[in-house]
Amino acid sequence: MLNTQTPPPKQVLLRLPDDVAEKLARAVPPRQRNTFLVNLVRQELEKEDLELVAACDALNAMKAVHPELLIETQEWLDANLTGSVDDVDPTFDRETFEREFAIAQAALSAKTVRAKPQK
Repeated sequence: MLNTQTPPPKQVLLRLPDDVAEKLARAVPPRQRNTFLVNLVRQELEKEDLELVAACDALNAMKAVHPELLIETQEWLDANLTGSVDDVDPTFDRETFEREFAIAQAALSAKTVRAKPQK
């Protein structure tokens, strides 16, 4: 059975330069600083996600105009750049890996479904 409880937040130690810490102290009341920093980090990470989506959209548009890029992409996908993990690491347990990977994928899918707004 998967653990569906939300884990407690992780505590992180931040070291801020004195000037930044002083500005934070002046700009944000003491009991609101954690929330302020969490929201700021979340916004920046979401902005990065949006940039990645925009880059993917631009690449897809380029592929629509230049179909030869699709061929090159397929060549990269089909390339065998490394040997089998079994050749590199004889202690690799593929069965355990596949089982744990499936559990992680299921947990990620469940989290994604919960995060989507209901219409």
